[in-house]
Amino acid sequence: IPSNRMTAIVGRSGAGKSTLIDILMGLNHPNRGEVRIDDVPLTNDRLLSLRRSISYIPQDPFLFNATIRENLLIIDPEASDESIWESLEFAAAGDFVSKLPQGLDTLIGDRGVRLSGGERQRLVLARAILRKPAILVLDEATSALDTENEAKIQSAIERLKGKMTIIVIPHRLSTIRNADQVLVMDQGEIIQVGEYNQLANEKRGMFSNLLGIQMESRV
Repeated sequence: IPSNRMTAIVGRSGAGKSTLIDILMGLNHPNRGEVRIDDVPLTNDRLLSLRRSISYIPQDPFLFNATIRENLLIIDPEASDESIWESLEFAAAGDFVSKLPQGLDTLIGDRGVRLSGGERQRLVLARAILRKPAILVLDEATSALDTENEAKIQSAIERLKGKMTIIVIPHRLSTIRNADQVLVMDQGEIIQVGEYNQLANEKRGMFSNLLGIQMESRV
C-alpha cells in the first residue's frame, strides 16, 4: 500500500476485507507473516504509535450528545476554531454547519439524531481529518448515504489525496474510479491488483464480475 495514495479493497461479502483492515491497524495479529510499515515490522511496542497515526471511519458513524464543537474536540482538545473550520471545509461540512443557528455550538442529539445521515457522516469525516492522520481508513463509510451525499463525501476524499494514505472499503465500486490502486480479495487472499479501468477490462477477472453484479442490481 503506497503512502499518500488511495488504495481500495474490494471483494464479495466475507472475502476478508475488514479482517485485512483490522490486521493493518494492529487490532488483529496475522497467523503467519507480518505487517511492515516503511519496511519495519509492526511489533507490540509500535502499536500505539501506529494507532495514533490512523483515523478510522466505520459504516455506522458515532457521535455524542453534545455540540458539534465538542464532538470534534474529542479527537484534538487543543484544536483551534481555524483548524476546526478547515477540517469542516475539507469534509464538505462547512456549508451546513455555518447555516445552523448556533453554528459550532449546535447540540446534535444522541448519536447526532438532529442531523441528516449525510451531515453526520461528513461531520465524522471532519473529525477524522482534524487530527491530521497519516492514514485514513474508511470502511463502507458511505453505505447509508444517498447518491448526492455520497458524491459530497467522495469529493472531500478526493481533496485529501496526496495528503495522507487513504484505504477504502467501498460500498459502491463506482466510487473508487480515482483510486491509485485496487486490491481484489477472495476467500482471504488478494487475487487481483491494479487500477480501476485495468481491472474492469479484465473480463474474466473477479473485479469485472463484481462490477457487472452491481450494475445489474441498479437496473
